Amino acid sequence: MIPLWANPEFIRNCRAQLRPRRIMLIGILVAVLSFVAGYSTKQAYAGAPGWGETFLGIAMWVQMVVLVIGGGLACGLSISRERDQNTLDFQRVTQLTALELAIGKLFGAPILSYFTALCLMPAVLTGAVANGTSLSLIAGAYLLLLLGAIAFHALALVYSMGAPKGSPGVAGIVLVLAFLAGLAPSSTPRLFFDMGGLGPAAAVDFALHGTWRIGGTTAVQPGDFVSQPPWTDVFFGVPVHHLPVLVLLYASFVAWCLIPLVRNLKRDPAVLEIYSPAQSVGLLCYVNLIMVGFYLLSRPDYSREPPAGQTASTTFQFFLIVNLVLLMLLGLSLLRNREQSRRRAYQHARGFDWTEAGWPAGCILAGAATAAVMVIARFALVSGMDNNLDGKFAAFQAVMLLALIVRDLCYLQWMNLRRTRHPITLAVMLLGVYYTCVSLFDSFAGLGKRPGAFFEAIFLPWLLAGDRSADWNTNPGPWFVGLAVQIALAICFAALHYRAVTGLRPAVASPLPATVETA
Repeated sequence: MIPLWANPEFIRNCRAQLRPRRIMLIGILVAVLSFVAGYSTKQAYAGAPGWGETFLGIAMWVQMVVLVIGGGLACGLSISRERDQNTLDFQRVTQLTALELAIGKLFGAPILSYFTALCLMPAVLTGAVANGTSLSLIAGAYLLLLLGAIAFHALALVYSMGAPKGSPGVAGIVLVLAFLAGLAPSSTPRLFFDMGGLGPAAAVDFALHGTWRIGGTTAVQPGDFVSQPPWTDVFFGVPVHHLPVLVLLYASFVAWCLIPLVRNLKRDPAVLEIYSPAQSVGLLCYVNLIMVGFYLLSRPDYSREPPAGQTASTTFQFFLIVNLVLLMLLGLSLLRNREQSRRRAYQHARGFDWTEAGWPAGCILAGAATAAVMVIARFALVSGMDNNLDGKFAAFQAVMLLALIVRDLCYLQWMNLRRTRHPITLAVMLLGVYYTCVSLFDSFAGLGKRPGAFFEAIFLPWLLAGDRSADWNTNPGPWFVGLAVQIALAICFAALHYRAVTGLRPAVASPLPATVETA
């Protein structure tokens, strides 16, 4: 592993961006703007001590925007720009390993943003001294800001690797929206998870209102605790400080972003594969571990009303819907295009594994099984929860919705091998048209309201995502028929996929006739 300061990719970016005239101009502009902003803020407060807090907040917000947005845009264009300039092949023939190349791009592409943020540090320290802020809080805020920026840059680099050619504008819009989505402060009411804010605004909030003290927890029900201070989280019932939680989450997120970069940076863009099946299931387990660990078992008293305990039914519905969305995203990331299927067919020229016919159904079922085990094992140990869950309906509901996801993924995988210009786009459009038509037909015709109607069970099985236990217990027959139909459709699409993959296999040459030996 080459050190960062000796990494050729990092050095190339530094030489291209940190030119003497440019860094001198940026340093002078930042110094002048910092002096004007500080003097204006002090005059506005007439020398009162409050100007330091305001100036500190302004300086750190500007620093955060420059570092996160500016560096994110630079990373978002670092690979896609090479594709537009037809220089993408250089990163595949270089002697650098994929990890060294990823590290060089991760820290080299946003180097100008790092320099600009460094020029803003005197303004931040001036505001901290004027406000009397502890240097330990400033150090913690900078740790969060740096790791949060690296995590955001890693996400932008992954997007740049998989972005289509000629999409810099789309990359900018996506990154700006992702940045704005993470600006929720730590004081936001905790609706589902007993943890503070995860966005880049946490660094600014820690510098202004942070504390190193771990606050106490309030027992709402036996065995259930709710944290009250904004910088205290509860992980499996244990109060922890929010700063180390953010540090671990940022570091692990960077690691999960480096995995696809290392896998695909030196590959042909036509055969990019974000994660392997085992890595995909591991990522799903990691997300579920975070969710069940920080899940808010009892809601804090924000409205001055008695807090309502979390029931088993609402907990099951929440984790069911979230995991179904995660499984759908997991399946979409595992879809193989025509070139990937052709190469895999050539690798298995002498025989084809029948488990590949229903790809990615096997990986989806494995991920669903591991997620179910984690969630059940977590909440089986919780005491004091109102157990109002209908076990039979919950099991059938999970199986039905899982079969629906497997059916759609098998259909999308089959359509992705069609000889069209944009097969996956066409498949998603046709699927959306189908869902829209059957929903409108059910709404206007009202077929689902008739007793014993099979319309909802066959064409609208996603209606089971709500609390329909009473309807299911009254007449479960049509829903079992609907489940059989979904499984049959999934098998049908898997067979079509197998037929399409079989056509991509190389032709097996016929053996040469044996020579007849003459006496």
